[in-house]
Amino acid sequence: MRLLVLLQGATVADQPGYDAAFKSLVAQGALDDYVALPYRGLDPPGLEHGPGLYSQALSLVAGRGIDLVLLQWFHGSLEDPRPFIEEARRIHPGLLVMTSCGDPYGRFFQRPPRSLLQAVSVSDLNFTTSMGYMADRFVGAGARNVLLMPHGVCQLRFGGGVVAPSTGEFDVTFIGSNNSGRNPLSPLSGASRRRQHMVKALEKRYGRRFGLFGLRWQGHRCWQGPIPFQQQHQTAARGRLQVGGYPGALATYYLSDRPYIAMASAIPFLDFAVDRVDRLAEPGVHWGLYTDQPSMHARIDGMLESGDAELSRMGQRAMEYVLGKHTQAHRAAEMIDIARSLARSRAAGQVAAVPQLRCFHDGVPAAGETRWATRRWLG
Repeated sequence: MRLLVLLQGATVADQPGYDAAFKSLVAQGALDDYVALPYRGLDPPGLEHGPGLYSQALSLVAGRGIDLVLLQWFHGSLEDPRPFIEEARRIHPGLLVMTSCGDPYGRFFQRPPRSLLQAVSVSDLNFTTSMGYMADRFVGAGARNVLLMPHGVCQLRFGGGVVAPSTGEFDVTFIGSNNSGRNPLSPLSGASRRRQHMVKALEKRYGRRFGLFGLRWQGHRCWQGPIPFQQQHQTAARGRLQVGGYPGALATYYLSDRPYIAMASAIPFLDFAVDRVDRLAEPGVHWGLYTDQPSMHARIDGMLESGDAELSRMGQRAMEYVLGKHTQAHRAAEMIDIARSLARSRAAGQVAAVPQLRCFHDGVPAAGETRWATRRWLG
């Protein structure tokens, strides 16, 4: 298969993990060709590629014999992709199109952008980092073959394993910015308020043993300032335990890439329990989960009281598990395998079987998650 990725980024360097993963699949023979066409700047957000994006993509489809297109994390104020997809299929009638979604969005506010819903409505495969109401929204837009495909840790930036053992400077650390949405009723604004309450409670309970890292936390005596994205592991190693904040939305299975980055650091991690995330990593083995502020305090105290040796063991288990199953290279390989299976089934005039997804931990049979992790599978 010959893959064209419309890549979310100003340059290919903005997505080093996925770029390296697809190049590796070419080297392994799993892909015959791969080319990336960046379409969106990440800083500042919303800086979109010029109007020539789709014409460039069509030239690549024709010139390189592309038979597989991935619209990666196709969010933002983008032009309607449907005319592009229609023309690409005229050039290559057997073309498969995949769209992926990396954000959870909200049920009533901060809804998915129009370009994303337009893309999923005409794609052969639709991969999303959350299900539940997000999958319902996709199906309502006409999408078929909607599959869970969580975020993963970038194996290039965070795949080196243990950076250093915990220095014990802090008992608890939190890495995250103080963000808030424009609409006070939006999920992002609600999560921001809960995150602010969480930080205040942690600061009150642990004092100078709590390390706070990120943007816009002025006024908190525990604030250590912002950190570069790639220094999350070194920062985590300053504490005995990491705590994750409330997510921007509560869609089923949703995790950003931060929990995977955190678990890959070998410093134990505690996070908020969105529905069914306990299927992605095993609670008490790879991480801890909390549901509200009292349970967060109880989990923190219990994990700290277990002692440094047990914390080290949990951190090591989490790191080995995430790097062995939840990197961006794993996600890229799985998407290509699913696309190849679909193409073969269609070529044989058959309906492709529902994929058995690989993102669940060993205690969770993949077939048992199908009703939640797959929606409107038509093959």
